[in-house]
Amino acid sequence: MFQKTYYFQSIDELDDILGTISNSEAYNSASGILIQLYNSKTDVDEQAMINKIISQCPKACLTGMTAANIATEEYDISNFPLQLSVTYFKETQLVQFEFDMENTTAFVAGRVMSEALEDLENVKCLQILYYANSISINSFIHEFNHHHIPTFGAKAGRNIRVLNPAHIYGKSVYSTGFIVVAFVSTSLKIYMDNNLGWQPIGLEMAITKTSGNSTVVEVDKKPAVDIFSKYLKVSPNSHFVQNVCEFPLIIERNNFKIARVPSGYLQDGSISFTSDVQKGDHFRLSYASYDHLCDLTNQSVNDVHNFEPEALFIFECGNRVKFLKDKYLEEINQYYHYYPELSVTTGYAELFYSDEGIGGDLNSALVAVGLKESDNSNDCIIPFREYRDGECLSPDDNTDQDIPFVERILTFLESTSKELDSLNHELGKVAYTDQLTKIYNRWELERKIEEALELTNQGMSYGLFFIDIDHFKHVNDTYGHDVGDSVLLSVVNIIKESLKEGHIFGRWGGEEFVYIIPDVDEKTAVEFAESIRKKIDDICFVTVKHLTISLGVTLAKPNDTLASFVKRADDAVYEAKESGRNQVKFHLD
Repeated sequence: MFQKTYYFQSIDELDDILGTISNSEAYNSASGILIQLYNSKTDVDEQAMINKIISQCPKACLTGMTAANIATEEYDISNFPLQLSVTYFKETQLVQFEFDMENTTAFVAGRVMSEALEDLENVKCLQILYYANSISINSFIHEFNHHHIPTFGAKAGRNIRVLNPAHIYGKSVYSTGFIVVAFVSTSLKIYMDNNLGWQPIGLEMAITKTSGNSTVVEVDKKPAVDIFSKYLKVSPNSHFVQNVCEFPLIIERNNFKIARVPSGYLQDGSISFTSDVQKGDHFRLSYASYDHLCDLTNQSVNDVHNFEPEALFIFECGNRVKFLKDKYLEEINQYYHYYPELSVTTGYAELFYSDEGIGGDLNSALVAVGLKESDNSNDCIIPFREYRDGECLSPDDNTDQDIPFVERILTFLESTSKELDSLNHELGKVAYTDQLTKIYNRWELERKIEEALELTNQGMSYGLFFIDIDHFKHVNDTYGHDVGDSVLLSVVNIIKESLKEGHIFGRWGGEEFVYIIPDVDEKTAVEFAESIRKKIDDICFVTVKHLTISLGVTLAKPNDTLASFVKRADDAVYEAKESGRNQVKFHLD
């Protein structure tokens, strides 16, 4: 396989390029042909281009999109030529899917895609170009993510000054939808690399209220815009986005760091984003320096070069281009040096999902994808390329020289943030952890219950267990408090074995514990509580031998308060103890 990329300024120039492609031996002998059309212009007839390409190269799969152009006018890319990149495969077959969101939903499209993948064998990877909101792309991919197929691509963008409509290209021009190419092969190898480079700095904050899936209403229960006025001295005005987009939010989900870039603000102090944000997300503001980005890109280029791809696709965020300004080409040229035929586009978001499902739709990142047909090499997937002290130093960083003032200030702030973060982590453990058992204490449990009740009012379901160790006073009086403490730890460790994702467990006080479980009804809540009771009942403890617990179970109801929710569970456990102990009782009234 090999890649050839052409550049042109007008549709008239396209005719000669397409003639060269369709008359070539490579075109006629290829097992699959991928044509990628990337358009940074605002004054071309897009449908006419698509019609020409399909007419003259019917054997090829055509994908493409309009580019994100959000840099200042000085660094506008609309004068860049259009790019037509052609990849010829010798053994790989390509299967294309197009979903027009004017005629379907993301969920339905995802289900169709999942069923199609079940019928295809040896799907190596997927490319997705799209224009849709975050809830749509996430819903779409969620339906087939269980196939564990590496996925890459980008979200189409537009010129921020001209405000031309964003489009994706397939057999037609789409204003909203998904264009998917499945690469089917037993010999294709893939390199994928997610290069962000923004460094978190300052205090960790929490998103406490959202509207929809891409608007933050409150941060730490204050208007979202306040974080930028407080930390960056930026107030809501016509220059708000330009002043804050270089400081994206860094969120960690499932040990995967993603950036989120503001795209605007509302009169109520809410901030809209180009990709999804979730209530409960914890984040920090972040900054980048060209030297750090350059160091990470050097790493990426070296890893790509070691992989030796036969085709290279670069998907870069428009916000990254805005930040780099005139240095944008310097970053891309590091790849061009080895791969002059690569394809590159800028979008509003970049897609990166590893074969383990790690990833998402990204902001401010550069995603590099290399492909080659080979039976004698392995895949290389790097979910997150991170700067670490001492690992990404430029060659001259240790020389005797004057270090710029801004770099010294940023280094100072970053180091201070890391030290404060470490200290806050330790203080946090003291604040929300029970000293003996190392599980949540009552203060933190109350906060978690309040969060569960808020989510209940939004349609979630939660169960609460009040757990009481039977005759615990007798244990302390008979064997002493040391044995009592040992019993508490043993009971906690046994119950912790039942913890699953989303479950919350903590010590309410003394021998009383609280367990919060999501997504349950009465039957499943009682059954789960009974399984915990039985585990304790079946254990032979070292000193006390036999021990039992009583459990009171309830479900959260709309408009519940902390007091009413807990009281029902407390009343239920009281009934369990009055009825003979070592049993589960359920109350909902």
